[in-house]
Amino acid sequence: MTLLWYDTGAAVESSMNTALIFYYTKPNRFSFHPLAGALEIDETLRGLEMSFPTQAVELRQSLRAALLRMDRAVVGFSFATPQLCGIEPLVEDLRKEFSPRAIFLAGGPHPSADPEGCLRAGFDFVIRGEGEVALARLLESLEAGGDGRGIPGTAYIDGEGAFQSVPAGPPVDLDALPPFAPGHLKFGPIEITRGCPYACGFCQTSALFGRQQRHRSPRSAARYMALLAGRGMRDVRVITPNAFSYGSPDGRSVNFEAMRELLAAARLAMGPAGRLFFGSMPSEVRPEHVTEAALKLVREYASNDNIVIGAQSGSQRILDACGRGHCVADVIAAAALTIKAGLKANVDFIFGLPGETEEDLERTLAVIKELIALGARIHAHWFLPLPQTRLAAQVPGRMPRRLKAALERLTASGALYGQWQAQERQATRIGEHPAPRHAG
Repeated sequence: MTLLWYDTGAAVESSMNTALIFYYTKPNRFSFHPLAGALEIDETLRGLEMSFPTQAVELRQSLRAALLRMDRAVVGFSFATPQLCGIEPLVEDLRKEFSPRAIFLAGGPHPSADPEGCLRAGFDFVIRGEGEVALARLLESLEAGGDGRGIPGTAYIDGEGAFQSVPAGPPVDLDALPPFAPGHLKFGPIEITRGCPYACGFCQTSALFGRQQRHRSPRSAARYMALLAGRGMRDVRVITPNAFSYGSPDGRSVNFEAMRELLAAARLAMGPAGRLFFGSMPSEVRPEHVTEAALKLVREYASNDNIVIGAQSGSQRILDACGRGHCVADVIAAAALTIKAGLKANVDFIFGLPGETEEDLERTLAVIKELIALGARIHAHWFLPLPQTRLAAQVPGRMPRRLKAALERLTASGALYGQWQAQERQATRIGEHPAPRHAG
């Protein structure tokens, strides 16, 4: 029997026979915060023991300790496609030592898009897309002696060896759920929007969370910002696919009234010492939504000195092929307006997109040089094919040596930054050894 402490300050006595272990690695830790927070407020699971090991050796230790006290342990992994090669052998190794009392659960971008591939690789369950409700129902089933199968939003291999995927329930209401887990002291950015209407060919967001945007209300966001401020945390960041679409009913327009209401409520909740970061990492803005009015709101209420602008290419042909929904001129105008407003412009580009020709790359490089001349800084990425996107089956493109050398010179000068070189090496391996992809 374990005593667990929650944010209320009251001890909760747990008589549960299931432990939950999140593999809490740095790239994915924020994925677990809303899941743990949702479980904290679930009355049925009140007192659930949760642990958050950050290394493989700690994970193994947590499993051993949990199974000394509990009947079973559920081990949760959240990961994107680039992390798959490190996760699969770890799960295979853990299964040998701890199965069947350890149940391995996968969620996040890659498992959501390729659930069958993850199940065949050794996971017992996959939660697709939003996990707050599905995870709670799965844990309740296991605690009650069930097998966890049939829960909406989950996938598994049945007794006949066949892949099964249960349709998800209705989208969650962000206001009904916390953005992090105060009872376990797991804090981080506050998610204010889910979903994206654009479904760009390289991006999983629309597949994960739908094309209809949902927003956390200003009142709900301010509540959690005040909680952070009350704990002495001055800096607050938000998670959203496009900060300037906050409050928009379709995600394609700008709702200045909603933005102002959110930002004003945030400032009031955080107090004079608080710092709000809006439109900067870990979020960005679409270039066509960058206006003088939007930037004025940032300057008035937020503390960030930069705006992250999603450009992705300087070739209109490539932008159209990806379904971006904006033009090259929007990118240049957005950067110019941002710099004019006294903010730094960090502009995202993706290289190696399928079908990208040398001419497309020349145009992108010309746009990059124009942006740098304006005073912008370039954040460079390399295309990696992600399952459940329109470009999932496409091989990453190659770049002529002379153009790559130009990017390397810009990197050395500090005008261009990012993990594009490591991503390019990974993309080359994918192109040489394409992995089988399950439709999911």
